[in-house]
Amino acid sequence: MLRVVRCPSCDGYGWSEDDFSGQAADCDWCGGVGYVYRRPDSTDQPIPRADLDSLSEILEALELERLREMGYSGTAKRPWEQEVRRGTRGGQNPYEQDAEADA
Repeated sequence: MLRVVRCPSCDGYGWSEDDFSGQAADCDWCGGVGYVYRRPDSTDQPIPRADLDSLSEILEALELERLREMGYSGTAKRPWEQEVRRGTRGGQNPYEQDAEADA
């Protein structure tokens, strides 16, 4: 069974800073998601983009937990506000869809 865990490389941030240029770039391990699949043998693998929709609630809960650990008392960005999730079902604003259906 695959578990979703915080990326060991970027610690859930989804990006890292280049030591030489100071530029931020998506994490090579998780591809910018901040979380990876952990196999029963404790090896990690990136979460495929196709799986993000089905993991939406899990990822949101893990992100809220990570933010709380850092002392943040607000809320995480909504899925449709996250650049990495754009173009996925979870990355679409459901309120915009309701407005389009009403028009």
